[in-house]
Amino acid sequence: MPALIFIIALVIQGCSTYSQDINKGLSLAQEGDWQAAESTISNALESPKDKLLNLLEGGALAQYQGDFQRSNTLLEEAERLSDAFFNQSFTDRSWALLSNPRQGVYRGDSIERVYISYFKSLNYLALADKATSQNERTQQLDAALVESRRIDLKLNEINQQTPSYSDIKSENKSFLEKTFNFLSSLYTGYLDKDKYAYRDDAWARYLTGLLYEQAADFDNARISYQAAAELYETGYASQYDLPSVTSERAWLDTIRMMQKSGGWTTELPQLIQNKLSKESQEILLNYAQHKSEIVLLEHQGFLPKKQEMSVLLYGDQTGYSLVLEPFYGGHTAQANDASNWFTMVYADIHPLSMIANYKAGKANAALQGFFTKRIILGSKIWQELTRLHFDEALFTSPLRVTIPYYNRFTLDNSLTSLSISSVAEDQNTSSSARPNLLANNSIRMSSLADIALQDQLHQSQRDIYEGLLREMLRSWLAYQVKASIKDDGTRELIDLLGKVVVFVSSAAETRNWLTLPAQVRLIRQPIDSGVYDLRYSVNQQHFSLNQVKLNNTIKVWNIRNPN
Repeated sequence: MPALIFIIALVIQGCSTYSQDINKGLSLAQEGDWQAAESTISNALESPKDKLLNLLEGGALAQYQGDFQRSNTLLEEAERLSDAFFNQSFTDRSWALLSNPRQGVYRGDSIERVYISYFKSLNYLALADKATSQNERTQQLDAALVESRRIDLKLNEINQQTPSYSDIKSENKSFLEKTFNFLSSLYTGYLDKDKYAYRDDAWARYLTGLLYEQAADFDNARISYQAAAELYETGYASQYDLPSVTSERAWLDTIRMMQKSGGWTTELPQLIQNKLSKESQEILLNYAQHKSEIVLLEHQGFLPKKQEMSVLLYGDQTGYSLVLEPFYGGHTAQANDASNWFTMVYADIHPLSMIANYKAGKANAALQGFFTKRIILGSKIWQELTRLHFDEALFTSPLRVTIPYYNRFTLDNSLTSLSISSVAEDQNTSSSARPNLLANNSIRMSSLADIALQDQLHQSQRDIYEGLLREMLRSWLAYQVKASIKDDGTRELIDLLGKVVVFVSSAAETRNWLTLPAQVRLIRQPIDSGVYDLRYSVNQQHFSLNQVKLNNTIKVWNIRNPN
């Protein structure tokens, strides 16, 4: 058996995962070679089962190249496909559970549905900037507002399906009460997955506020900014490790919209007093003195790649239990991350589990629970599994269950600066006589990397549950084939081959939209109308935008920083 495990381990290491297939394209993207990255990733995702993912990656990379119209075409098709998958029946979902998820059709997730509209709205905003007539500009801004409403609708759908921050804090049983069926109760860990759910998106709400403000729809802008402010304040900033100033920034913009739309004379003084620091109150006064504004959005980095962890599943007849034990591969840091993820999410570190391990196992079984997950079935259920011959599959050799996880990552925390130089309109040259304006550090308004990681935590129990069921069923089917063969020699050979095939073909779903940014940073600077040169610096990277003309307008500068 050890020799067989060794051979299988070598085979597993040779198996490529989804992320390995597109590593080359991602490396090109990290170098800022967007065109080559798109071509390489598109070739890696040419399979029909990856069509949605191909459209998502292509839509993002087209935007990074400045090809906004083509980006919208790709994302529009992605949205239709995503909506079709979103409405699929439970039957389709059940069938997917029994197949290898990596070999199935990629269906996307809630986060990606929201960010399809997010990207499209930025595309329309860029196209409005390039418009050659006011009529064309209005049409593009209207299209951006349509995407804003889609973001609202999608977030409202998600919001209705997950407990809110106030529900979590108040432990509202009407939301938190869970109805577990028999099998789900077996795999349920001690991680409160509701805390990690993607329940809403403060940054996406904030962006819709900005789009409404661009269109001078101040009342809807106020509603969106306020929704973002309340989300940041009540738990979003804390959940995704964002600075507390995010909520203050959103409240500042809410108050500005109240001032612009009028009719809030009673509420405004109290809001300014309660929600804004002295520094933010000074910024608010600064807005009153300037009619134009520069808004800088920096989309930095990329989402971390999902990894795949192997877990051995075997039966412990003496304890009437199933035991899950991690099987680590890769380099040391990756093995450590996998080990820590398993302990954090699945291991039997709860006192009740340690007692169960102690009662079911040997003297040191309680301590082994730090590195394993034991599922106590009990004698009656074990007898039922024996009757169905599941015990033969579990006793003769361990099964391999694969589950996705994320390695540790660190977001870029470099200082940022926006240098604004006024330009003499009659000479079209930089004026050395007029001093530069420097807007210092940006605000991290969103961490998509943290959203993705926590969404994986939220899905983690389901992942191992489905993986466990899938591998037990596949092993049982292999046993049925073996049992139907009469010749002893052939039966043993088929048995061996069947176990190897089941073992090495196990795969977790590690696909996701990887060219999304890791984080979004924001700088807003009120300024007089005029013509300006802009220069943004971060971590020895410099981005320039020349000859920006402002005339009582807002200029949104969308920067894609791959590093």
